[in-house]
Amino acid sequence: EPIRYQSSSLESSAKCIGTVLHNDLVYGGIFDPLSIPAGRDSLPEGITAVAVMKMKLETEGDRELLTGELIDYTSGGTIFEKKYRFAGTACRTVAHYLSDEITFFLTGETGIATTRILFLRRNGGKKCVYIIDYDGHGTRRLTSDSLAVSPVWLGRDRFCFTSYKNDNPDCYMINLRERTRRMISYRKGLNVAGSYLPSADMLLMTLSISGNSELFMIDTEGRIQRRLTRNRSIDCSPVWSPNGREIAFVSDRTSVPQIYIMDEYGGNLRRLTTEGNYNTSPDWSPRGDLITYVSREDGLYRLKVITPDGLWADTVYRDYLSYEDPSWAPDGNHIAVSVKYGNEPWIVIVNVETGEKRRLTRGESPAWSPAR
Repeated sequence: EPIRYQSSSLESSAKCIGTVLHNDLVYGGIFDPLSIPAGRDSLPEGITAVAVMKMKLETEGDRELLTGELIDYTSGGTIFEKKYRFAGTACRTVAHYLSDEITFFLTGETGIATTRILFLRRNGGKKCVYIIDYDGHGTRRLTSDSLAVSPVWLGRDRFCFTSYKNDNPDCYMINLRERTRRMISYRKGLNVAGSYLPSADMLLMTLSISGNSELFMIDTEGRIQRRLTRNRSIDCSPVWSPNGREIAFVSDRTSVPQIYIMDEYGGNLRRLTTEGNYNTSPDWSPRGDLITYVSREDGLYRLKVITPDGLWADTVYRDYLSYEDPSWAPDGNHIAVSVKYGNEPWIVIVNVETGEKRRLTRGESPAWSPAR
C-alpha cells in the first residue's frame, strides 16, 4: 500500500522509500510487487497476493520514524512489524533493510538489498578500486593506486586488493568502518588474494615466493598457515567452498588452464572441468551447489555453471558477448560479472534462474559483499 506520512515535509522520504523498496523486490527476482491504491480492499481480477506491506512515516524529534507491518493477505495476521528511526538522508538504506526483512520472512532466503559490490575502473592512467550499492547507487572510489587488481571481501567492512604501488604486487587490507589501510602480504613476487573464509579468518592466496605461482593459506595478519600446492605449473584463483572443506582453483598442469578441486589441506586433488581448453575464474555459490566460471569458446569467454561433482554443466548465455570474473551474490541466485560492450567493460548483474541481465556500471572484476 502507499506509505502514509504525517506531514508534507515527509513526502520526499516517503517517495524515496516506496520507490527503492519496489525496485529491491523486483531486482531480487522472487516477488512481483503490486501497488494497491489507497481505499481499495480487493485485487484486480486474476491477481493473487501473498502479503501486504503497510507503512507509516512520522517525525520523531530531528529524525524520521518508519513503521512497517507485513500482513498475510489471506488471514490478515501480522507476519512482522518493524520500526526504523533514521536521518532523512538514509531513506534508501531503510528501504534496503525493509526489503531484506520481507524476503527473509516470506521465503527464509537471504536478501541482497543491503549488499555492495567492489569493482575496478580505469581513472585516467590509473586502475582503482570502487564500491557501489547492489542497485547501482552510491558509487565511491576507494583507492588511488596506479594499478589495483583482485579485490576480495573480508566480511562486510573489510576487503583486500593487490597494488603495484611499490613496484611489486603487494596485498593490502582496507577497513571501511575504521578508514584504515595496511599491507598484509608483501613477499617478493605475486601476493594476490583469492577468497576469504570468515569462520576461520583465513585467506587463500597466490604467492610466487620461489618464482612459481603456488597456493597458500594465510591469516589476516599475513602469516602463512599452510602451503597447499607444490607443482611446476601455474596455480592461481583459489576459492573456498562455503563449508571451508574444499577449494576450487585454476591450474595449467595439463598445459592449458583448467579448474581443479582439492581439500583444505591440499589433498584429494581432482580435475573438475573436462571440456574446453581454457577454463578460469571459478567462484563457489554460497549454497554450495554450483561453481561458476568462464570458458573460452570461439574467441569469446562464456559464462558457465557446473556442479562440484562435475556431472552437470551448462552455459548461461550463448551470445556475442564475453563474460569475465564472475562473483556470486550471497543469495545464490545472482552473479555479478564483467561484460565487454565494444571496448568498454561493464559490471552486469545476472539472475541465473531467469536469465535476466541488469547493467550496473562501467567497470570490471566485481566482488559481491556478504549479506549483513
